[in-house]
Amino acid sequence: MVDDLRLQRFNTLINQKFNKPTLLNLLNLFEARDDEIAKLVTDEADIPTIFEYILAVIWYEISERQGNILDYMKLSLSADLLPKTHAGGGYADIIYEYDKTAYYPQHSLLIEATLAESTNQRRMEMEPVSRHLGEYRLKYQNQFDYSLFITTFLNLNVISDFRGRKNKDNPYYGRNGEYVEGLKIIPIDTKALANLLKNNAKYRDLYSFFEGQYQSELKPKEWYDNMLREQPAVYQVKR
Repeated sequence: MVDDLRLQRFNTLINQKFNKPTLLNLLNLFEARDDEIAKLVTDEADIPTIFEYILAVIWYEISERQGNILDYMKLSLSADLLPKTHAGGGYADIIYEYDKTAYYPQHSLLIEATLAESTNQRRMEMEPVSRHLGEYRLKYQNQFDYSLFITTFLNLNVISDFRGRKNKDNPYYGRNGEYVEGLKIIPIDTKALANLLKNNAKYRDLYSFFEGQYQSELKPKEWYDNMLREQPAVYQVKR
């Protein structure tokens, strides 16, 4: 009951404070590292924590407010349900859980967020993202679990490294030698995310789109460019 009331309050907060134009504006501000971010969200959290929070709100909207996003965010929130600190614990930033539907199987989506740039991004994010997904796959043994990596600047070598995890000859090994093959990590930048939000893309359509892109055999740069070209097909789906 308490959790239901918190979620109701959070939905009201989104309606009042984080409508679509505000979310799109915030994505632009993150790219520019603008000080206005704190004024629009909160001055009680650092910018990377706010970035995670806003990505969670956006993905909650793309997922048609399915599930309890307050459980999926790995953040400490204020009494007003605004971000304070990252909870830590060695997990992905956001772990979104989806029940089986006609559009996708039961699975978890691990969303990883970073504001790091250029070569520093590769050093900071390549190992943790693969490790988080690898350990999660080993623990829960669900082949449909995968990761979405979102950043303001997407380094080509990061794309290449993540795409390399698709290959069965590049498995992830756990501490006891157990391993999992074919890690599915989809990297996108905030411009691509903004297009999804602006055009009312729905996760029920994105799941099959991401799966199709994952199965592609294109080289990393061509793969990403092709994914951006094909992305409009997601929000042109008619029901």
